[in-house]
Amino acid sequence: MGLLPKQFSRNPGGLLTALLCLWPALARAESGVLAWVHRYDGGVAGEYANAVAVDRSNNVIVTGNSARTYGPPPDGVADYVTIKYSSAGVPLWTNRYDGPWGQDDQAKAVAVDGSNDVIVTGWSDVGIGTSPTNSVRHPTNLCATIKYSSAGVPLWTNRYLWTNAYSTRGAQAVAADGSNNVIVAGSTTIKYSSAGVLLWTNNYRGGFYAWGGMAVDGSNDVIVAGNSPSEPDYVTIKYSSAGVPLWTNRYNGPGNKDDYPKAVAVDGSNNVVVTGYSTGSGNYYEYATIKYSSAGVPLWTNRYNGPGNANAVAVEGSNDVIVTGTSGTIKYSSAGDLLWTNNSNLDARALTVDGSNNVVVTGSSNGSCVTIKYSSAGVPLWTNRYVWGGFSYADQGRAVAVDRSNNVIVAGQLADGGPGWDLVTIKYICLPTPVMTELNWTNGIFQMRVEDLLQPGTLVIEASTNLAGWSPVFTNTTQTNVLFYTDPEAANQPWRFYRAFQFQ
Repeated sequence: MGLLPKQFSRNPGGLLTALLCLWPALARAESGVLAWVHRYDGGVAGEYANAVAVDRSNNVIVTGNSARTYGPPPDGVADYVTIKYSSAGVPLWTNRYDGPWGQDDQAKAVAVDGSNDVIVTGWSDVGIGTSPTNSVRHPTNLCATIKYSSAGVPLWTNRYLWTNAYSTRGAQAVAADGSNNVIVAGSTTIKYSSAGVLLWTNNYRGGFYAWGGMAVDGSNDVIVAGNSPSEPDYVTIKYSSAGVPLWTNRYNGPGNKDDYPKAVAVDGSNNVVVTGYSTGSGNYYEYATIKYSSAGVPLWTNRYNGPGNANAVAVEGSNDVIVTGTSGTIKYSSAGDLLWTNNSNLDARALTVDGSNNVVVTGSSNGSCVTIKYSSAGVPLWTNRYVWGGFSYADQGRAVAVDRSNNVIVAGQLADGGPGWDLVTIKYICLPTPVMTELNWTNGIFQMRVEDLLQPGTLVIEASTNLAGWSPVFTNTTQTNVLFYTDPEAANQPWRFYRAFQFQ
């Protein structure tokens, strides 16, 4: 619901007065209209999304986990599940992946290449014995990467066995470069050709895991962020497109304790931004965000003592940096100056920026899936809370993306009414809230004109005699941007006040 920026009143003399409320110069009132919701229930209590992507046709691809048997491993195991929806929300295809040992498989990341093919990666357990029902589990996970055509046909599957100290972890991130090659990051960084041919691998000394993810810059160079088990500091590494290590940077926070990068991004000048959580001097976690030049030179470091954990980072078109997490959303200029901070009761898990440099974050608040959109200036545009069937425990948005029309897609989990969750995908269409541009009063009839076309039932006029108790007196029933309304009570009241709302 958005308040139109005018209230108006009629006094006994018939004089119409109007108060104009101006929106901030850099923000246009907007509504996030729910377009569609899809839940995926694999039949066992345990589905949730880990990643979402949008292809060049605005189709939506979501990937995550779907329980195959109930209970913790080895009794309960999951498969990869990857689903593609059209921009209108029509399910196009669903693919599940169960590794050759029938053990636990968890999809962690998804990417779409320039041909709209889909790449999924994650963890795949290695089992012992020849029976797929053998409950004994090997303490090692493979990295399993799958490529599907845009039509959902499996093109290739590659399984890679880690060999370093973090070999019990699978892949955490995947990307496609400008040549449709595939890069996967986890305990090892791996590059495959578009046809699935292994091109190179790189390991970091002493063990490494890419908790902070991976990004590919405009030169097809690869940046990974993570840490090693023996030295829990930020470690950021850049490899050339050919796999040659170019530079490595470590960051140890002022608390000289654990520091965990959670996300990495690259700006339009190939500079690198890493964020995460870092132990401060007070022995609690703070946001720590670092910017490096493309050559690895530290440019600035900013700490934010929310306290809390930073979980995501994005860079917008002006190379400004946005960070979000458990203690709010922050925007820094490209030079590292603090531009704005928005605190909300939101445990934010994911972040994206649209084509107008607006910021969208998603996560959970009070057990519900909540998504917030801010203007580029930090003005809240809309907040949407999605709860299914009154169940509001542990619902959360876990991933977010925007399509080419700046619509918002959220993927995560929702309570299924029982002991578990379903994988959920939600699309919001971003529409401007109509702004009143003309208001006239003639012979007891007032005429209202708004900038944008109103759909039937979307605008309500309320009336009051004292600015305290408001009652609805009119709802539009046709598609229009010009409204005429005559209030039969206007002549019987010494004062009559009106206000208008748009509902989406």
